[in-house]
Amino acid sequence: MAEYRFVDHWFIAAPLETVYRTVADPRTYPRWWQDYDRITILKDAPFPHVGGQAEFLIRSPFGYRLRIVVETVAADPPHVIDTRSTGQLQGTGLWEFRQEGDATHVTFTWTVRSDHRVLNQLERVAKPLFALSHAIVSGRGHRGLKRLLEAAPAMA
Repeated sequence: MAEYRFVDHWFIAAPLETVYRTVADPRTYPRWWQDYDRITILKDAPFPHVGGQAEFLIRSPFGYRLRIVVETVAADPPHVIDTRSTGQLQGTGLWEFRQEGDATHVTFTWTVRSDHRVLNQLERVAKPLFALSHAIVSGRGHRGLKRLLEAAPAMA
């Protein structure tokens, strides 16, 4: 299995608690992360969603799809969400949140092994392409979350 490690930094001009609650709840993803084709809640858990499980069908910008199940294994609201994934990407995801002035700095560390047959066959020559795919999908998530949470309040 090919292993990948990505570290993403997102800056969202919104309160720490708002950003945390949005990212912690996979039900919100279709509103802001366009590459998530389908999200199915497998095991519901109240906030902070520890023990909750969701199945994600994620669309790559290069035509393949990945099916993963993500479980929240630990949380320290509003600072940390620790997840584990199984399926075609197996590993861990660590979301860290910290207030920096008027913005929330989100660091997402995603360490996974591929269990996708085609990705594993192509890994030797296409690893940079897979990293680019991650960067595109992550960038879309960042921009979508900014659009959702940085929207100006309606004028009275």
